[in-house]
Amino acid sequence: MKRILAVFALFLVLTGCAAKTSSHTVDFFAMDTFMSVTAYGADSNSAQQAAVACEQQVNTLEPALSRTRQDSDLYRLNHADGAACTVSDETYDAIEAAVQYAELTGGAFDPTMAVLTDLWGIGTENAHVPAQAEIDVALDKVGYENIVLLGNNQVQLKNGAQIDLGGIGKGFATDAVADVLAEQDEDAVTGALVQLGGNIGAFGSNPARDGGSWSIGIADPDDNADFIATVEVRDKSVVTSGDYERYFEQDGKRYHHIFDPVTGYPADTGLRSVTVIDESSTRADALTTALFVMGLDKGMAFCAENDIAAVFVTSDKQVYTTDAVATACTYTFLGEDKGYSDAR
Repeated sequence: MKRILAVFALFLVLTGCAAKTSSHTVDFFAMDTFMSVTAYGADSNSAQQAAVACEQQVNTLEPALSRTRQDSDLYRLNHADGAACTVSDETYDAIEAAVQYAELTGGAFDPTMAVLTDLWGIGTENAHVPAQAEIDVALDKVGYENIVLLGNNQVQLKNGAQIDLGGIGKGFATDAVADVLAEQDEDAVTGALVQLGGNIGAFGSNPARDGGSWSIGIADPDDNADFIATVEVRDKSVVTSGDYERYFEQDGKRYHHIFDPVTGYPADTGLRSVTVIDESSTRADALTTALFVMGLDKGMAFCAENDIAAVFVTSDKQVYTTDAVATACTYTFLGEDKGYSDAR
């Protein structure tokens, strides 16, 4: 459901003196978006093997997370007319995680939005504002409570619900790539930057910066080729959801792809973007959607209660950070000359 553009919501900033390490980059297209993995190591062969292993892991996961491929578990499940289906370990784990974050956020993140997103068609040639009656029919099929996890990799969908794991799929893949990197010889592979669409995973040591941290930029929603803040992280994922990533305009109004599961319309909460910094990319992926749907006040309160490091950008160009940001990363505000205010 998120990020299908080849323009990243987050941008890498590398500064400092490069260390004597080798690197290898693989660029590829998967999960409907451009992806890139750069691995660093003691020699070019080690770096190449690590980067290729990461790409292979993503390609292996894609069938487990896709709902459009007719050979996928999700496709079978969504077309089973309510019958229980046996799915792979990866698909079951992803669905289980999606339900967990739906419960945590009170449904602000909901993995059963497939029927609704198909109705709106955002990101396709058929994007349009549906009739209210059509939205009401679609909403009858939305609700994570309609997912029944039966155990033993069996899943059942009730009331015509269909699952879309796009809201956590790239995060799930980023965490799987992190596991691949953790299995590498730490002397041979020293670090990696993983960019799976808008999901950034920064692992190990960055040879281009003193201290080894990775500096990731938070995009300016008005110009996502520029950024309004940076976060310095290590062994963490940085994920952004924004209203500028995928949208269409009709009758002079912009309609973006982040839907409110209650109204069936794009969430209208006064936010332009939300960024989450977390060790779990799956969690960060789900939470960016949920926090955007919650809005600033409810989202900030939720973050305080659950110790979430998040950066909110509002439509009136205010940038808010949660208390947990200070411990999760080094945050630098850079948006003043672009008309943004640091509202911390």
